[in-house]
Amino acid sequence: TGMGVPAGVTLITGGGFHGKSTLLHALQFGVYDHVPGDGREFVCCVEDAVKIRAEDGRNVSNVDISAFIADLPYGKRTADFTTANASGSTSQAANLLEALEAGSQCLLFDEDTCATNFMLRDARIQRLIAKEKEPITPLVNFSMWRTR
Repeated sequence: TGMGVPAGVTLITGGGFHGKSTLLHALQFGVYDHVPGDGREFVCCVEDAVKIRAEDGRNVSNVDISAFIADLPYGKRTADFTTANASGSTSQAANLLEALEAGSQCLLFDEDTCATNFMLRDARIQRLIAKEKEPITPLVNFSMWRTR
């Protein structure tokens, strides 16, 4: 028995401590060889699966994050972004673009390890900060995620 996850956008929801991150963790590591009896022998995932997350402080070299982040303080360019100390949102944008460039067709996101401002702008933030004052275009705003 088992559960197949179809290609496309799939959202796993549930309350706190209901196993969402555990499932994602199993999928993330389901691409590696299994050790008999470790529980992962029942989990598999496509080999190009990549977990996308925010990594404060990571090094980023020459990644074009301008589709997600228009401009940064002090005139820092985003079309050829390089830093030794990325923020959560800039690191997550770089992670996503690097995964796509490497050919991944399976992107795994866990809200617990993502930069919220990179993922979405809720109604309250939209009222507080005018769109033209916000340099980040949230991931959910891209048409590739919308169902037809």
